[in-house]
Amino acid sequence: MDVQTLRWFLSLCDTENMRDTAALEGVNQSTLSRALARLEADLGVELFHRRGRRLAVNRFGALLREHAARAVAELDDARRRVDALANPDTGLIRLGFLHSVGRWLVPQILRDYRAVTPGIRFELRQGFTRELLAWLHDGDIDAALVTPPPPGSGARWHRLREQRLCIALPADHPLAAAPSITLRDVRAEPFIAFAPTTDLRRVIDGLCREAGFEPVIAFESEEIATVRGLIAAGLGVGILPLPATPEVDDPAYRPLVPAQHRPIGLVWNPPPHPTAAVARFVEHLTCAPRGQEAVVGTR
Repeated sequence: MDVQTLRWFLSLCDTENMRDTAALEGVNQSTLSRALARLEADLGVELFHRRGRRLAVNRFGALLREHAARAVAELDDARRRVDALANPDTGLIRLGFLHSVGRWLVPQILRDYRAVTPGIRFELRQGFTRELLAWLHDGDIDAALVTPPPPGSGARWHRLREQRLCIALPADHPLAAAPSITLRDVRAEPFIAFAPTTDLRRVIDGLCREAGFEPVIAFESEEIATVRGLIAAGLGVGILPLPATPEVDDPAYRPLVPAQHRPIGLVWNPPPHPTAAVARFVEHLTCAPRGQEAVVGTR
């Protein structure tokens, strides 16, 4: 019992005539007759009363018509939904991103892409790097904005931006007015740090080691907003990416000397892409002249 046979059956219920149905469906009358015979043999009952050339649906046929109409309608709806999902102009892109880029980079990317593809839909999901990579690997998201490039995953990564790293200080700290400072200038301060599992913590630990000291950690958090708030409250200093639009209650930010940046890029699984919509989105971002693509882990 295939879908095409059910379509022919429903059409035959409407026309009650084999020749008319064959003409309407664009199929040979003998092909239609054989399909009906197979359907009746499969069900073990006749579906029509034969009255000359007229085929009047019987009670078995009426029952099948009721269910077949719903089944065909559901399948047609599923096909439309699949087509819409895969359509590069109207499909769905499941984009993951780090919490720290949700305020500036994500809105920029969505605004710019919707300007050229207004019918596209996005499903957004925030997480930490390890979560985003796991979701990407499992097929729960199509692409993600992560930093630094994750080693050894086999995914593709394309640099999009660089974010300057700054020393964040309470607004009333003596060094808050300095034009720039080094990490050694705050080596004796208590540090508000990111959790050891975060990519930013690994970057910051490396910078401190290069500066010749191990920071004294007063508080740890996975959330950048929490780290920012604890520093602003005067509980320590830290290293944070410079926000695109600082808030009124943010801590003071002073550029590191020498300048330090962290790359932010798009990571995705290698082709074939799950849908044409995802393929076009990746192409749009990676064809921009400001980035470079690499197989992650060969940076």
